[in-house]
Amino acid sequence: MVRVAVLISVLAVAAVAVAVALAATRSPRALRAAIFASARKQHSAHYVEHGVAQGLHQTMVADVAATRGIQRVSFTLGGKKGQFTVRVVGRTAYLLGNTVALDSFLGFTAAQAAQYHGRWISVTPSSQMYKALAASVTLPSFLHDIYPSAPLAFVTAKIGGRKVTGVRGTTREPGVVRFVEAVYPDSKLRPFGVADIESSKAFIDEIRISRWNEPVHVQAPANAVPIATVQA
Repeated sequence: MVRVAVLISVLAVAAVAVAVALAATRSPRALRAAIFASARKQHSAHYVEHGVAQGLHQTMVADVAATRGIQRVSFTLGGKKGQFTVRVVGRTAYLLGNTVALDSFLGFTAAQAAQYHGRWISVTPSSQMYKALAASVTLPSFLHDIYPSAPLAFVTAKIGGRKVTGVRGTTREPGVVRFVEAVYPDSKLRPFGVADIESSKAFIDEIRISRWNEPVHVQAPANAVPIATVQA
């Protein structure tokens, strides 16, 4: 699911061996290359994301692997609480949500939300909903979504008295939301923390990444209703 872009607050990240990292990466472009080269060698990751944007408070918890993953989202919007889960298995996404999530957050009609809340819905790439729904629910798509683009710069933070150096650039969500993104590496140059800035919309977002290479067991749910049936 596309994450909320945001106005940054300082992200707490693990202290890293900055001198070693920068010795091998003398430019922001080289540091970005090193971080994502290391990440692409991994098999899976766990991440937790917290976002706030114009009345929306959202928490996203995900476990992602090469061709499968699971993302659990809970949020409060306009005083209403919603939650939904997205699984991706191969080339199909599966969605399970409550009425608030389906109606107020995911674009279903009130009638569709009332009928299909609490039921799994299958979404294939032929659906216009697939791209946004499956975003960041596999490791390759997650890395794509946190990849900062030019103009690039080093960005630092002091954690526990030690300086941590990451790389900052711009990225774009579907539509017109464009924001600044900072990616911080851990001691093995894998992404550890991500912070986003979209000051014109007063958004706040941070992601912490951990548990690299743990097994991710995600299965396709039985009896999922095709999205075409839901929207008929």
